[in-house]
Amino acid sequence: MQIDQITPAIWYGNDISNIVLVLQKIMKDLGCESDIFTEAMQVEERENIIYHMFMGSRAAKTLAYLKSKRKVLFYHGIMPPEYFENHPVQISLLGGREEIKTLKNNFAFAFTTTKYLEEELHQAGYEQTMVLPLPLDLKEYDQEPDLQLMKAYEDDYTNLLFVGQITPNKKLEDTISIFNYYHKKLNPKSRLFLVGSFSSHAGYCQKLLALIKELQIQNVFLTGRVSIKKLLAYYRLSQVFLCMSEYEGFSTPLIEAMYLKVPIIAFDRAAVPEILGGAGCLINNKDVRDTARLLDWIVNDRAKREEIISRQSERVTDFLPEKVFPLYKKAIMEAFSCENAEDYPQNNRHGFFTPAPWFVFPRFNRDGFRIFI
Repeated sequence: MQIDQITPAIWYGNDISNIVLVLQKIMKDLGCESDIFTEAMQVEERENIIYHMFMGSRAAKTLAYLKSKRKVLFYHGIMPPEYFENHPVQISLLGGREEIKTLKNNFAFAFTTTKYLEEELHQAGYEQTMVLPLPLDLKEYDQEPDLQLMKAYEDDYTNLLFVGQITPNKKLEDTISIFNYYHKKLNPKSRLFLVGSFSSHAGYCQKLLALIKELQIQNVFLTGRVSIKKLLAYYRLSQVFLCMSEYEGFSTPLIEAMYLKVPIIAFDRAAVPEILGGAGCLINNKDVRDTARLLDWIVNDRAKREEIISRQSERVTDFLPEKVFPLYKKAIMEAFSCENAEDYPQNNRHGFFTPAPWFVFPRFNRDGFRIFI
């Protein structure tokens, strides 16, 4: 069986792109052929399709005309456009919010990774949905960290950590404000690492830098995107993972922090409590002093710290590949069990649009699969 994936974009190291690659590996294990296509091209006919939706794209507009036995949606959530005012990505997010509604009749089935995101699908009119744990190859984290970075920061300082894209919905200004109080009032021997790409949101990064300057805080580091070995070093060096994000449909870093035994303090919003599943420490408001004191308690109370780590370690077993990958194998086989194209509802409401020919340029990922970009 051939099951191809279409995604608006693919960036190596990006969370959604990693999911696409893991799914391709799972389908190979099933004996399926699988190619990956991005919106830069167009496919006239494919046997079966998984479409990844997280923003609006040109690729989505062609789905109604793409001949295939079955099309399945993988919904990653669409960030609220209001967080990205006056930023080009806002248009793509608004487009995605419309596409999730108008394209629903093109999909026989929809996968997503949290009940929170499933509710978004239900509100958009989807009925055939399934929630599966985030597919991560956690074995990738079982390697040595960057030793040079470890040596540079392995001292008696308390290191606080955030990992993720540096985007407005992450509310890193709140994280910085909490650190400002903690650093100045409770523990001057402390650092804050903000690890993640900010290249596509330079304006927001500049606002964060201006805030750091205004507050006259030392020891705040915006690292940009880092290698897996450096990422592991930052986790190993850190005493607390601090997440004040207001929108998380799913979160790879929260799972990473649990797996790598870093206690989590997170804002109780969106899918965060569902992902943590009773682990970590959730806060309902962002009172700077209260959060900083909670942070200080976790750093200094060894018993409390070990209790949090124990609950997180138990929770993260639900995301281990040996548990999650078989669920995806079963779900994929069931989702693509339809044999006849007539069994699948087609949507031709945009009859005025005629797709242009696609020109594809194959590349190969590390497992030898073709990716057309």
